[in-house]
Amino acid sequence: MHDWLRPPVNRLAGRAPGVSLNEDGRREAERTAQRLVPHHLDWIVASPLQRTVETAEIIACRRGLEVRQDERFIEWALGPWEGMRIEDIQARYPDQWRTWRENPIALRLPGAETLEQVADRMETAFMERLDRGGDGVIVSHQDPLAALLCRLIGMPLANIRALEIGTGSVSVVRRSPHGDVVEAVNSGVPLI
Repeated sequence: MHDWLRPPVNRLAGRAPGVSLNEDGRREAERTAQRLVPHHLDWIVASPLQRTVETAEIIACRRGLEVRQDERFIEWALGPWEGMRIEDIQARYPDQWRTWRENPIALRLPGAETLEQVADRMETAFMERLDRGGDGVIVSHQDPLAALLCRLIGMPLANIRALEIGTGSVSVVRRSPHGDVVEAVNSGVPLI
């Protein structure tokens, strides 16, 4: 968690550099690291953005593991929206904003990735990581992780908003002889 999406900042961070975890985010990362203590980990890979690297380092420091960065796990590139105030995006791009919230598979912005491109790079990187073996953690971002999970469970990307990926949550995928199994999605997020 970081302050960009909260008032008074209320900006879409996207891939903007220098967006770090706030105190709540550090606490969430500590709770996630604590939840992972009983599980063996061989590796930790993170998106190269500061907030994900910080989260990965909090998990890694308990293990003596080195955090590796992989650009393919980075946040969805949203072109002109990155760093903009949410209210400015809604005012200048009302139709595209609605599309992003309701039907993100159809979103087309100059200089932005499509959701298919996000899912493709996430799936490729994830499968490469699984093929290397061992147990590990990937620290990435809400929409890219949801896109990956859609691909893994065979759910159309058009339904991505049906998956909630909260900050500090854990989703679990296990490789089995019969295929990859999604064992948990968004685990650890408090229920209302």
